[in-house]
Amino acid sequence: MELYRVDYTLLGMVSSNCMKVLPISQSDEAEKKTQKIIVGDQEGIVQMFQIRKGKINMLFKTLPLEKITEVCLGGALGTVQDKIFLSMGTSVRGYTKKGRMFLSFDTGLLESIKCMYVTGNELLVSGKHIFSHFNDCKDISTYLCPELINSIITLDVIKMQGIMPILACADLCIRILEGSTVKETFYLSSEPTSLHLMKNNGGSYGNEVLVGLQNGHIVLLKIEKNASTSILWELVTQSKQGAITCIDCYEFNGEDHLLIGRQSGSVEVYSLESHSVPIEKYKYSCSESITSIQGGAIRSFGIPEIVVTTFTGWLFGLTFVDQHIDKEIVLESSNIILNDEKQKILDIRTEVSDLERQVAIERNKYLEFTQKSSRPSVLPYLAIKNSMFLDSENLIYHLIIELEATIDNILLQCNCLINLIDVENNNNAVVSKSKCKEEDNNKLLITYRCQLNTTKLELKMWSHEGDHGMLTLYITPLLQPKCCQVCKFPIKPLLYHQRTKKNIVYQPQSFMTLSGGFSLSEAHLWISNCLPGFPEKPASQENLEYSFESIILDTVLLCAYSRGSINIKTDNITAISILKDNFSRDATRKNIKLDMTYEISEGSLMLMIDAIVSKLKTDIKNDKTLKLINAIKQLSVNPNTNGESLTKEYLLMISNEDKLKQEVFHRPSRMQRLQAIMLALFDDWHKLKGLNVKPNSREDLQEALQTSNTLDSLISMFEL
Repeated sequence: MELYRVDYTLLGMVSSNCMKVLPISQSDEAEKKTQKIIVGDQEGIVQMFQIRKGKINMLFKTLPLEKITEVCLGGALGTVQDKIFLSMGTSVRGYTKKGRMFLSFDTGLLESIKCMYVTGNELLVSGKHIFSHFNDCKDISTYLCPELINSIITLDVIKMQGIMPILACADLCIRILEGSTVKETFYLSSEPTSLHLMKNNGGSYGNEVLVGLQNGHIVLLKIEKNASTSILWELVTQSKQGAITCIDCYEFNGEDHLLIGRQSGSVEVYSLESHSVPIEKYKYSCSESITSIQGGAIRSFGIPEIVVTTFTGWLFGLTFVDQHIDKEIVLESSNIILNDEKQKILDIRTEVSDLERQVAIERNKYLEFTQKSSRPSVLPYLAIKNSMFLDSENLIYHLIIELEATIDNILLQCNCLINLIDVENNNNAVVSKSKCKEEDNNKLLITYRCQLNTTKLELKMWSHEGDHGMLTLYITPLLQPKCCQVCKFPIKPLLYHQRTKKNIVYQPQSFMTLSGGFSLSEAHLWISNCLPGFPEKPASQENLEYSFESIILDTVLLCAYSRGSINIKTDNITAISILKDNFSRDATRKNIKLDMTYEISEGSLMLMIDAIVSKLKTDIKNDKTLKLINAIKQLSVNPNTNGESLTKEYLLMISNEDKLKQEVFHRPSRMQRLQAIMLALFDDWHKLKGLNVKPNSREDLQEALQTSNTLDSLISMFEL
């Protein structure tokens, strides 16, 4: 079965979790009324809707205020949760379902509220790093998180007999708080982006939490009263489906369902059971990122529906049964348009004519002010939703740009070499490449010209470790007057290292130590310029430690630093060489004298060569097999004797063609990248050991990397 979409209205831009469906009251249930929808947009406007007889009825609407960052429903515990709470700036406002404001509370946070959660008389709010807990608007506790906070929640207060705040943080972990201290830290396989209570109440015991991850997976955690945490199940999805942006649980037809919204625009419905992995039942995809998702009876009483908002402000519903199919068939067969349909068409035409007239008037005013006088033109500012994250499964970076207006074109410029990959099913842009001049310090100049009504563009890219620079995007919307906005993304030297768990038992055999007259902030800045996933500012500690893992070679990098000291441990010899060069450059720029010592072991060299060779053998074999399959297909063989002319080995090879192509597609150019890593390892080994490269030895190594037969003898080309 499919989900059928019905567009309700277009609002201003909507942030994540800023739309809720109010629970139905006893009086509405007795009168068989539909449920109400509350939405807060980035213009600060709060609106409540109700669908009656297919039309949207506005129940109340506020004047524009500050940007609304989250909408929550609350009320006294054990009662209907129909009180509306909004976060904007550093304050929280509360409204009744009739639009009367009963609360205006300034939290006093030093940064704007990013996340909020309300239960009973407990209010939890957080900015990027500061978390605060209020009880009856009285400050109970505050916690300064060293990492970026993505989402907050607390377990069921009644079932758990107390409050237990949970923070989803950017360092791949959730933090469980007790007062102002961290009681438990639990690491996940990817960065958690969204938290939601299982079945909206935490399950039977109130201690189950659904966690949406950056890589698209969904995890169900069980958290005990002593904060011990375990994973009940993990739903593994394909990385191309996108990060989780919103989660909801909804019961219909006597069965619990899990509703998922993704950044890629995908809406998914899963059948939900507490201790088994959910099974996908429905799926819908749109061209915009999903910001909120809720279940309810919106158009007709008792008929379930999924309500969705997108980043650009579309509010639409998804029904499981198309209620208009029979009506459309009747209309098509009889060619009769009902009177109410005629009136709707006339109303829409009148509204469009009024809008066109208003646009013409405003355009003439604009021309009068700008062209017939010396008054300057005011360029419009558009909010841009952009993200760039690492896909560890496919070894590529995803860059997503989304605007509230139609995109005219996007120009990409970078001073380091970047390889762009064609995105599957992304044919809404025309690519134009420009030649780069060396004197301009450009390595990349590409323009994407988008088709009409394109508000979102997704790009995939990869680069070699060691290259670093700044990727600059010049985004031009389809507006008058012509304007352009700039977004910048740093390309870091060790871009394929990602944060991992701190409790690593394995100790690398090579190390590098730096000491000098630099501060803790300077050490933090130097390391964060080389490695992704670092917090913006160092934590308030004297000694800091971070762990990284290379997603290409599976090596570990341990980094410990303090004031005047940096210690690096890793088996990745190239990483040590890259860090050494970058640290030296940064220290020289600030005229800081460094004492640098390092030791490179043969064990690290052997480990790296084994890791590269094992992957390179697989890629060379797959490449050779695909070329052989292509050659076999080009043979002029009689179709009637095709099966008899080929051996079982070749027939099996042809049957696995699609699988091999998928493996190559999901890890683009991995063979070339591994060969480049081996050549860089060869250069770094000789440089760090102070050895002279023998004539033609690098060319011999490059030739040996082309075939799998010579890979086992590569170690002989390194001077040990």
